[in-house]
Amino acid sequence: MTRSVFYGFGAFVGSITGPTTCGWWADNPALLNWDPAQQILVDLGKSPEAARRGLIGWNDIQADDYAGYAYGGQTQIGPMWPGGRMTGACYLSATYWNSLTNKPPRVPAGFQGYDYEVTTVLYSQGESGDRRFIGVHAEVRSTQGSRALLALWTPGTSRIPGQLPFGTFWIDLATAVDAPSTQISATQQTGAAFIDAHVLAATGMRGPKIPYYLGSYRLVGRSRARRASTRLDLGRPL
Repeated sequence: MTRSVFYGFGAFVGSITGPTTCGWWADNPALLNWDPAQQILVDLGKSPEAARRGLIGWNDIQADDYAGYAYGGQTQIGPMWPGGRMTGACYLSATYWNSLTNKPPRVPAGFQGYDYEVTTVLYSQGESGDRRFIGVHAEVRSTQGSRALLALWTPGTSRIPGQLPFGTFWIDLATAVDAPSTQISATQQTGAAFIDAHVLAATGMRGPKIPYYLGSYRLVGRSRARRASTRLDLGRPL
C-alpha cells in the first residue's frame, strides 16, 4: 500500500509551458507585482493516476488528480492546455512541496483555518483500491466505544471568531478516519480529523474556498476504485 499526502493551495496560472505543465502564483498576482519568480512550477500530468498506470513512480507525483475526473482528486486548475482552467485549487504532493525552493505557505492567503484543513491523504495499491481522507477541524462532543460525536467545521472557517460548526455527526473512529494524521481522541478533544472522503461527502459539507476570491465546492467522495468495504458509521446531524 502507498500513502500520499497532498497540500492544497489557491493557484492563479501565470505561464503555460506544455500540455500539462504550468507555473502559478499562490495569491492574486496583482498583489505580487506579477513577479514570475514567485510562480510555482508543476507538471499536473505527474499525478496519482499516472502512477496507477505505471507512467511514473509513486515518489514522482507532483500534484493530485484533477477534480473533474472520477478519481477523487482535489486539483482544479488545468489539467491540460489549451483549454484548462486557469484559477482554482492546486493540491501538491507533500514530497514535491518539500523539494521547492519557493514553497507557498501551507495556510493559503485569506484562509481562516488550519493547514490540515487543506490537506488530504490518499492510500493506493491496497486490497480495497484507492481510499482518500480529507482533513477537517473537529471537536469531540461525546463518545460511545469507537464512535465519537464530532462537531465539524467547514474547511477555512474554524478560526473565524464565534464561527459555529457545520454540524455534528457520529463517526466511527476505528474505521472512518486516518489514524496517523488524526489528532482528536478521547483525551484530545479538538484538532485535526482526517475523515474518509465518502463519509465526509455524505455530510453535505463544502470544500475549502481557495483561492478565497472564488466560491467553495461540494466535497465529493467518488473514486475510480471501489469503495472501501469497512463499516462507516455516520449519523445524522444534530
